[in-house]
Amino acid sequence: SFSISLKVIKATSKSFIEDPLRVYRVARFASKLHFDIDENTINIMKDLKSELKYLSAERVFDELRKALRTNKPSIFFEVLKKADVLDVHFKEIEKLIGAGEPVKYHPEGDSYNHTMLALDMSAKLTENEKIRFSVLVHDLGKGLTKKEEYPHHIGHEEKGITQVENLCKRLKIPNSWMKCGKTSCKEHMRRRNIL
Repeated sequence: SFSISLKVIKATSKSFIEDPLRVYRVARFASKLHFDIDENTINIMKDLKSELKYLSAERVFDELRKALRTNKPSIFFEVLKKADVLDVHFKEIEKLIGAGEPVKYHPEGDSYNHTMLALDMSAKLTENEKIRFSVLVHDLGKGLTKKEEYPHHIGHEEKGITQVENLCKRLKIPNSWMKCGKTSCKEHMRRRNIL
C-alpha cells in the first residue's frame, strides 16, 4: 500500500485508498521516522478527506496515541495540516492555526506553532502519553478567541476545558486523559513548571 525509500513515504498501490486510516498511518510513520511524504501521496490523502469521517473513533485515537509516542509528534499534525485533513478529527487543534500570540512570549508566531513546539518538548521530557496529550491540548481555548482580540486570549484556560471535552468525547479518549487535559488547560498559566 505504501513504501518507504530515500526517507520518503510513497503510496504504491491502489489499496492505499481502500482504508482511509492509512492517511493517519502515513502521518504517524512520518512522525516516527522523520521522513518526508511524496507529493502525490499528499494529494491522495487530500482526496480521501471525505472518507475520514467514516473511521471509528477508536481507530483514530489509536493512531493519535501511537503518534504521541514518537520523539517528534508534531510531524503527525504537520502532515495532516499539509494534506488539509487536520480539521476532520482534530478541528480544535486546527483552529489554533493563525491564532496570534504576543511576540514577547511566543516568538514562534501563532498558537498552533507554540503547541507543536511544546508538544515536541514534552516528548523530550517524558514518555507519559497522558502528559504529552495534556501539552497538546493545553491552549485549545485560544482557538476560540476572536481575531480582533489577538494577540491576547483572555479566559482561554476556561474555554479550553470545553474544547478538550469535545475532542475527548468525539474520539473516545479515556477519561483519565481528558481529566489530565482539562487540568492542563485550567492550570498551565499558574504552573509554569508543570512538567
